[in-house]
This record gives sequence, structure tokens and C-alpha cells, in this order.
Amino acid sequence: MMHMKRTGAVLDVLFFGAAAALFLVSVLMRWMGSGYVPGAFYLMVIGTLVLDAGILFHSIFHIYRDMPFLLFAVAYTILLLGRVYYNSVYYSHKILTALEAANWENLYTAMSIITAGLVVLTAAYYACGPLFEKREKQTQTQKKLQKQPYLPVLRQLSQAALYISSVPYFYTLALKVMAVMKDGYTASFTKTVEIPGVISRLAALFVPSFAVFLGTLPSIRQMKLPLLVYGVYMFASLLTGRRNTLVTEALMLFVYFVMRDSRRAKNRRYFTRKVIFFCILFGIAAAYLLQMMAIKRAGGSMHNRSFFSMLFGFVDSQGASFRVVVQTVNHMSFFNQNVTWLYLLYPFELFTHNNKVISSLFGLQPIVEVQNEGFAKSTHNFAHVLTYQVDPQRYEGGGGFGTSFVAETYVAGGIAAVILAALILAVLLRFFASVLTHGWAVIAFAMLAFRQIIYLPRSFAFTWVTETFSITNMVYFAALYVLALLIVQVSSKLRTGKSGAGKQAASDIPSPVTETIGG
Repeated sequence: MMHMKRTGAVLDVLFFGAAAALFLVSVLMRWMGSGYVPGAFYLMVIGTLVLDAGILFHSIFHIYRDMPFLLFAVAYTILLLGRVYYNSVYYSHKILTALEAANWENLYTAMSIITAGLVVLTAAYYACGPLFEKREKQTQTQKKLQKQPYLPVLRQLSQAALYISSVPYFYTLALKVMAVMKDGYTASFTKTVEIPGVISRLAALFVPSFAVFLGTLPSIRQMKLPLLVYGVYMFASLLTGRRNTLVTEALMLFVYFVMRDSRRAKNRRYFTRKVIFFCILFGIAAAYLLQMMAIKRAGGSMHNRSFFSMLFGFVDSQGASFRVVVQTVNHMSFFNQNVTWLYLLYPFELFTHNNKVISSLFGLQPIVEVQNEGFAKSTHNFAHVLTYQVDPQRYEGGGGFGTSFVAETYVAGGIAAVILAALILAVLLRFFASVLTHGWAVIAFAMLAFRQIIYLPRSFAFTWVTETFSITNMVYFAALYVLALLIVQVSSKLRTGKSGAGKQAASDIPSPVTETIGG
């Protein structure tokens, strides 16, 4: 154990120290003048790679604790910097064009913003450890949650709700699939699918039901059929042309099972080195298949594409979110600084306008997201605003850059807002490390949130809040809990009544001894 700690400390000094030195030299070169900016950019790229290596090797020694953070760091790096790494190697001679930067200054600024977010995220994650130390030490102890009498009932209720809501959910999914097959993938962003209100509301309970089921910590045997149903949904989502649903759901389940495994004795854990090795191989194969799907979706050909070129292509395509940041920097002067802060609040705006109770109380009109000029000029949806501003023709044709919490926070409040967002994420990711020491509701909400947070580099800054803590989810969780308590109380009274009646009936029967004495 001491040898492992010593090795970990040495690796931390080597990797994090080297990354800090590279970042410092990069900043100094940037200050030396415009002629040194290209060199400063490449130094920062190398420094970020070294920082990623430091995160990886540090987390190896704390793999169960750091798995949520490690996965987010990998997602952050691939989604925001994958294209930078790819083009720095293969197209360094035309990197400004490849990365869509107006000049070297903008390219360096975009890289600095992303790197600053990763540095603050990493430092804050490790620094806030003492806040969760007590909880993290409890992860291997048996939780009192498992002794609650209502949990088996809650588990059965959520399981039944999962099966029932799966019918309308798969129906809505089928409508979306047919729309994509009929009009194409791109057209699905410009057209809406009409779904009856009752079916839509029932379908909305599908994912929360599964989250509640996971929160009750069922056994592996109890999870088989629910996992099968949920797995069908995950893979069926690929037919809509979108890959992120499968990936985010799979990562959520992976984190959940890793945390479950950390509660077991070390000699009884499932995630051994052999299993982790096969997980890595599976991840590589999945990346290949997802890239193949993207090529087919775009109408491309697989001819003369090697296995490694497909993997590099996957890194390049997934790193497309870098252009959101660099185009934000390119067009920073075109944004109305009086409304940029509203881009951060768009998820809340969308929620209030589309919630029937709130919209009726305040007279708000529902927001229907369609890609046309009118919507782009009136919305606070940063993905629509940015794409229309950069390329109106592409926007109206159904294309788009998407968004990123890094770009949104930067355009709203500069580098200070990016740092603040990174600090919030660091605390959340550290909390995930000990989430199983909490009750079923916290676990369920955490699993729902992680699905959104892992995708934040390519999503709105606060979507994870509105999607996780929606009125539907909170009311639904409360209803399941109250119903479970009610069933437990009723069944307890029935058992008590039967037991009392049985005792009373037994007392009415004279015993042989009494009869003998009386005679």
C-alpha cells in the first residue's frame, strides 16, 4: 500500500508539474507577441495532453472513487479537444482552416478557455475531497437504506411502472424513427412529431421509473428484466440517428455498477483487471461502430477506411464541439452583451413556457424549436443563435453547431463564468463518488443528473437541472413513495388484524386442562 501511494505521488508530481510548466511557458510566449502565438498554442495542446495523462494515472489508484470524474474528464477532452488533437497531428499545415479559427489569436483564446475549465475542474475536484471524506469512507459499509420496510414495495412499484410506461414510450420512439426514415436525419431538426398528450405524459415516466428502481439497490437477479427493457430502449434510440442517448445511458449504468461494486469486499468484486480490460476493448469497438453509423447517416462510404482511421475519425467527429467555442470567440463582438446572460437561463425559460400550469398562470406561449430565421432571431437558445449567425443557409437547411456549457458560460460572463461552472461541476462529481450512501431518492436523482452532466461539453449549461428536477419527476417520486408507505401500512394492519383474530379464536377454545379442572 505504501509503495502504491509513493508511486502515485511521484506520478502526480511528474504529470501535473509538467502540465503546469507547459501552461506557464505557453502564457509567457503569448505575451511575447503575435509571432509566438502558434508555438504557445501547440505548447498548450501538449500541456493538456499531459494533464489528461496525470488525471488518468492519478485516478487509477482511486478508480472506484474517481470513476464519475474520470469519465467526465474523458468526455470533456474528447468532445471539446478531440478535433484539436486530430488536426494538430494530421493537418497542422492548415490548422486554422481545419479548426475554423479566424486567426491564431482566436485559436489560442479558444484553447485557453477550454484548458482553464479542465484545470479548475481537476484542481477543485481534488481540493473538495475533505467535504465528502466521511461519506466516502462509508461506501463499503451496509447502508440502513436496505432495511427500510417500504423499499421492496417501492422497487416493485417502480418496476411495474417501468413496464407500463414502456408501451407509450416505445410508441413515441417509433414515431420519431419513422419520421427520420421518411424525411431523413437532418429534417428531424426542422420538423416536429405530433404525439398525443396522454401518451406523452405516460412516456415521460419511463426513464424516472428506471431511476427509482436503481435507487432501491435491487439484486442482480431482480435487475435482469428491467435491464433488458431499458437496453432495448437504448439500442432502439440509434434508429433515430442520434448516438448520444445510447452513450450517456450506457455511461450512467457503468458508473452505477462500478459504485455498486465498490461496496463489495475486495476479493468479491466483479470489476477485476480482466473485466476492465474487456470493458476497454468493448469501448473501442463501440467507438468504431458509432463512427460507422455516423458515416452511413451522412451518406458516406466505408471503402478504403481502415480500423484505425475510423477510430481517429471518431475522435475528430466527436471533437466537433471545439468549433462551438472557437466560433463563439470569432463572433464575440456580434453578440448583444445585454442578453448574453439569458443564454444560460434558456433551459429554465423553455421549462416555464412549456409547462402547462406555469404558462397558463403567467400567460406564456409554448416554445416550439424549429430552425428558421424567425426563431433564430427571437430565441435565447445559444445553439440556434450561434449557428444562424455563422451560417444562416446551413442553419435553415437543418444543420447546426450545437452548443457547449463552456461557450455559453464564456459568452455570458467571460472566463470567470467558465471557472465558476467548473467549480460547480467539480463539487457535483465529487458528490457522485459517495452517492450510494444516501437514500433511494438521492440515488435516483443522481443517476438522472449524471446522464445530463456527462454530456455537458455538448449541451446547455443547466439542462441537467431542469431535466433532473422537473415537476414531473419530483411529483412522481413523491407519489411512488407515498403509495409504497400506504401499501406497507395497510398490509401491516391486515397482518396485525389477522394475527389478533387468530389469537382471539384460539382463546375461545377451551383447553383440555381447563375442562378437566372444571369437571
